[in-house]
Amino acid sequence: MASLEQYQELVAAMQNLTMEVQALRTENIALRQQVVFHRDDHGDLPTMPLSFGKYDGHPGGMKEFLDACKVYFAFRPHAYETARYKVGFIIANLMGNALSWATPFVTRNDPILDDYDRFSEVFKE
Repeated sequence: MASLEQYQELVAAMQNLTMEVQALRTENIALRQQVVFHRDDHGDLPTMPLSFGKYDGHPGGMKEFLDACKVYFAFRPHAYETARYKVGFIIANLMGNALSWATPFVTRNDPILDDYDRFSEVFKE
């Protein structure tokens, strides 16, 4: 029969293991985010062709930026086969105010990162 002290040691060990598993889960999520947002079909950081560059949040350029992204996705469907890859590409090609707006979604691993259509709508707002 286990003593009270042994039981308390087991409970403490289980609590420590639970905290370590949670820390590993958090680290795993962060690492997966890095992989998703830094991937193209060659494993390189995704970039836009020089012809349209990064988007800074100026309202007048938003439609052109999103249209250019759609064209880019159409010509590279194997590289952007999921909504998350598309959203990641868009975020990786933001700067200034636009990047500041998008960063909290990435930081909290918001579900909107897996919904290209919803992300596009919220982005337009």
